[in-house]
Amino acid sequence: MHLIARGEDPHPFTRKGVIVHPLPQPPNRAARMLERGKIAELASALNPALFHVHEPELLGPVLARAGSRPVIWDVHESYMDVLLDRPWIPRTFRPLVRGAWDRQERILIRGCAGIAAATDGVAARYRSLHPEVVVIANVPSIHPDPFDPSASRDGRTCVFTGVLGDNRGLHETLTALRILKGRGLDVPLELAGGSRNYAESLLREACVMGIRDQVKYLGILKKEETIAVQNSSSIGLVPHLPYGNNLLAWPVKMLEFMSVGLPLVYSDLPGHAEIVADSGAGIAVDATKPESIADAIEFLIENPDTARQMGLSGRRAVQQRLNWEVESRKLIRLYERCLTHHAPSFANA
Repeated sequence: MHLIARGEDPHPFTRKGVIVHPLPQPPNRAARMLERGKIAELASALNPALFHVHEPELLGPVLARAGSRPVIWDVHESYMDVLLDRPWIPRTFRPLVRGAWDRQERILIRGCAGIAAATDGVAARYRSLHPEVVVIANVPSIHPDPFDPSASRDGRTCVFTGVLGDNRGLHETLTALRILKGRGLDVPLELAGGSRNYAESLLREACVMGIRDQVKYLGILKKEETIAVQNSSSIGLVPHLPYGNNLLAWPVKMLEFMSVGLPLVYSDLPGHAEIVADSGAGIAVDATKPESIADAIEFLIENPDTARQMGLSGRRAVQQRLNWEVESRKLIRLYERCLTHHAPSFANA
């Protein structure tokens, strides 16, 4: 197994049996697009039996070099919706870019041996376009178990980890904290992840709202550091707003919070409900309404036994079904089928 990915190491190295080929971060988006062919050449030169592609800009270059070797297209986001959210694309041109990708992808997937989609919602687009579509969720591993039973929790600290941005409902969360402060509840919030610039804007906003002392930004953390922060918090926040890729995505942070036994305050979106299902792992809210977020946080603080049971229910769901040990078996079976029945040559697609 070879992994070609961004990394700071200057030379390839082996970790847990995987040979990692680190690539430097490109200086800008244009440079990233220009290196597509180079990355595809590197992958082809490794002479693999199968290619597993995660990035849309690499799908075409890899297919062009794969010949009869199978290529799996891993769709971990709804790119049709993602393109409508990207700030680097001028708003006027986003529908045009979306349409161009729609046409291009429909052509490219004819040369794929299989498609791995992160959720049922994402998979829905591809089931009419390809005979081999498998839902393989991006879920946490339970080996080793991330839960730390010795961690101390104060019953009120909220946590949000991951990408920070307008569509994450963080402005609404700050407003919810201001509402709670007006009710006599000072609720701490810990933020971790990128981007730093957006985090700084949130801290300025918190200052204006009079809740700056309640909001702490921890920066971009390593995985083990993120897990430690989650273990020491009491409420996991996933207040994603109802547009774009959020409508179909399974937020990884949601599953991470569940794996360490945190009760959730989460958006009432289809993808979020799909994760929680009947587990009772938290409280669904209308994330566009700060009052709804505030009410849910207040309920969990004032009902610690219920909050604890919600956390245990979410953790049980991860232990039993929402974990990589379950999903990895589906991926291996997909590999086996694709290797047995080679993909059609891209040149003939």
